[in-house]
Amino acid sequence: MVTVDPHDVERKMIAILQILNRSSEPVGARAIARQLPEFGINLTERAVRYHLQLMDERGLTEQVGREGRLITALGRNEVASALVTDKVGFVIARIQSLAFQTTLNTADGTGMVVMNTAFFPREHFRRR
Repeated sequence: MVTVDPHDVERKMIAILQILNRSSEPVGARAIARQLPEFGINLTERAVRYHLQLMDERGLTEQVGREGRLITALGRNEVASALVTDKVGFVIARIQSLAFQTTLNTADGTGMVVMNTAFFPREHFRRR
């Protein structure tokens, strides 16, 4: 029995959407399959067509005759939100990496510690 990792499918679909998002013209499965290695993904044309069909059904892409697919507004929103998720994931991974480099010595107060700081404009807070 073959198990399918939903995160892997999602990663492939986002990569395909990113390729479509870069183009103002319809893009076919062959061209997409050639560009996917840029994202660390290797799929056959047939596999790309399978993913495109799934994305058509979800309203993320639309077929334009035999010319290929275009990304829809819903697909563009999916790419935008996926990129935000990737950025947040990158920041979290970076903080975790730095946390292992903590050298704080509590006895004498020396060393390094990771600190995540956020600044908010004063006008965003209500006065009481």
